[in-house]
Amino acid sequence: MTENNRTRPLAFDGTFVKAHMVEDARDYRTTGVVTNLSGKPMYIAGDPIGVIPAWRSTILRDGVIISGDRASIVDVPGDINLGGIALDDWEWLGVSKPDFPRRTPLYISAKDIIGQVELNPWALSNHPEPKDELQRFDIQLNLWWAPARTDAGIHNTHSFIELHTQIFGQGRIQLFRDKAGTDLYREISAAPGDTHDPIVWVEDKRTFTYPWHRGWTDTDAIWMAIEFHPTD
Repeated sequence: MTENNRTRPLAFDGTFVKAHMVEDARDYRTTGVVTNLSGKPMYIAGDPIGVIPAWRSTILRDGVIISGDRASIVDVPGDINLGGIALDDWEWLGVSKPDFPRRTPLYISAKDIIGQVELNPWALSNHPEPKDELQRFDIQLNLWWAPARTDAGIHNTHSFIELHTQIFGQGRIQLFRDKAGTDLYREISAAPGDTHDPIVWVEDKRTFTYPWHRGWTDTDAIWMAIEFHPTD
């Protein structure tokens, strides 16, 4: 028999951000931004009961997950000296990407591979003509931190499917027609507890096409990347 409410800290649990994962949640009480990291709905106590769809999120304040296969819970208890997060075993992005602009204050936490999932990537990305194929992915999580009005860098390539959950502060995902970022055509707002729809076009099981896009912070912000890495 599977044990309910199995928990462990996530790799980016630290001084400024408290983060853990729960699996097979049953009547699990918690506080923070809760992201449903499974392909099945998660149910939240309330009147009436709340439903959190697959790969979406909410904010709980001493709330109860009635049932859920797997979820992350990330909480920022306070914002005093929150910029110190960059010193809490986080890394400036330019350490791993030497061409990243030296004056851009974008920091990344440790990554955590939380498990695997089998899903249809065409259905996940809301493709208008989904293929009837399943694929296995490793799920990787990490956090990002940047102060207000940070340009996180325009790019259009990923070898994985990505989503983002906003943890703290306000921001946007901006989509452009050009690499220079002069032709903005779409913005996706991000407030705490939001997880956006995918912006990827799935060509095949290992080819994912993205528009030119960047993260932009309106305030000091922390967000969580959810990455689906193909394992086939």
